[in-house]
Amino acid sequence: TTTTTQVKTPVTTNDAAGADARGDDVETVARAKASGLKIETRRVGNTLEPFEPKKSTSWFESSKPKKKADTVSSDDSSDSGSSGSQSTYDPKEHTEYGGDVVKWGETNLKNSPKECYDDCAALSDTKHNGGCNVWVYCPVVGGCSGQPHKACWLKRQGRPEIPTGTSDDTNPWVSGSMAKPADTSGERGAHKKFHVLVTTNANIYQAWQVRVMHFWYNKMKKQCETEDPDGCQMGGFTRVLHDKADKLVDEIPTCVVDRLDNEMGFVVLSRPNAFKQYFEKCGDIEEDYILMAEPDHLYLRPLQNLMNGRTAAAFPFFYINPKGFPELIRRFAGEHLTDREIEEMDPIGSSPVFIHKEDLRRVAPIWHDVTLKIKQDKEADKAWGWVLEMYGYTIAAKIAGVKHDLRPKLMAQPPWDKGLGEFFILHFTYGNDYDENGVFTPGKVGKWRFDKRSYMAGIPPKNLDPPPAGCDNELVKRLIEMMNEASATLPNWEDPLGAGRGAGRRML
Repeated sequence: TTTTTQVKTPVTTNDAAGADARGDDVETVARAKASGLKIETRRVGNTLEPFEPKKSTSWFESSKPKKKADTVSSDDSSDSGSSGSQSTYDPKEHTEYGGDVVKWGETNLKNSPKECYDDCAALSDTKHNGGCNVWVYCPVVGGCSGQPHKACWLKRQGRPEIPTGTSDDTNPWVSGSMAKPADTSGERGAHKKFHVLVTTNANIYQAWQVRVMHFWYNKMKKQCETEDPDGCQMGGFTRVLHDKADKLVDEIPTCVVDRLDNEMGFVVLSRPNAFKQYFEKCGDIEEDYILMAEPDHLYLRPLQNLMNGRTAAAFPFFYINPKGFPELIRRFAGEHLTDREIEEMDPIGSSPVFIHKEDLRRVAPIWHDVTLKIKQDKEADKAWGWVLEMYGYTIAAKIAGVKHDLRPKLMAQPPWDKGLGEFFILHFTYGNDYDENGVFTPGKVGKWRFDKRSYMAGIPPKNLDPPPAGCDNELVKRLIEMMNEASATLPNWEDPLGAGRGAGRRML
């Protein structure tokens, strides 16, 4: 099973060329290790090795109907004020929750998932490595991922009311949380209509991505308005261009803002600056809510605002781990923060995030200032590397008092996620590699490949080949279908910026 004591492959959501020009996943692992970022590991023999867990379908759903069982009380069964003091035995099959290890499972053998749950309840007070609030059990006679049958791993997550981990039909583990599940559905109704803000510069790489993104947003919005004309929550769409105006201003609603004079070799520094300027230069919008987005987001179905009340809602990233950097967090967010307050900070970046526009108006200038300070701090720059802007956002939100609920189902990230499930957004930041038989080849360039970084200097061709027949990843298949539909429909696909740069130019 997994712990977070070592490193696991992080993937940035920032889409600027300077931060995004990464190679294959092997290089990313090496870069992650060098940066000191924490990633998940699994135990192989006597060693811990970094790995990419398979993920698909829902983070939460079992393959069988849920059934209620025993309820126990604990004085410290949850870290969230919304999660309550009661925990219910509600195991999730085919699911492996992550977290910091409270008790190692390979020698902690229990006869059933219920016994594992009971063991977690018994060790839920803080004197036991912070207290157990999630558990993971191996029910398979032959063992699970090298771990013995009946292995019971006791772990701790900062937000157990919305536990995170990996889930797909082939996952052998059973997991559960000691916290009362949070409501992650959001509120329905036109009063929660939102406006998409996506930041880009004017290069060809981001141009083709944002065109495909805008195409699918409009298509899903039309479907939303047809299916629910009175309650559809999908509102306007604005590209915040931190660059000189380009030809896409006639195709995509755009507000032009200034690029930072000195990006210090890190183009993503212009992202918080762009949001700060948005409120200074772009005028008001009719919607009260904003969805902060990036160009490599495609919309799988009509999108719902997942906020409950005024509380912002965001996708959690496993590699944003404030708890792992208490000294740095206090340096930028305040020396007064307790360990518990740091643990409960939002493990998010700046996208995708649903937020009230007045809350973003307060966060944006702080985010701008904090991110610049992080970049100028040698220790923080080295520790957080190309995700420093994401840490800048979560620190700024903490300073501003803006809390975010976590929404794991908001976004899928193939190839690690595999099924369409309940996801709203497809994030195509990873490379997707398969051999001629459709077998996934992580860390190795496949006979069949789609990686957006192959088209940093050109446009993907029309009619991309689908993955080989044996590929079992529905999200990868859908990604290619969505790319092909957009490229076949959008005018002037080969040269959207009028620069004479043709389609299909690849960087290998």
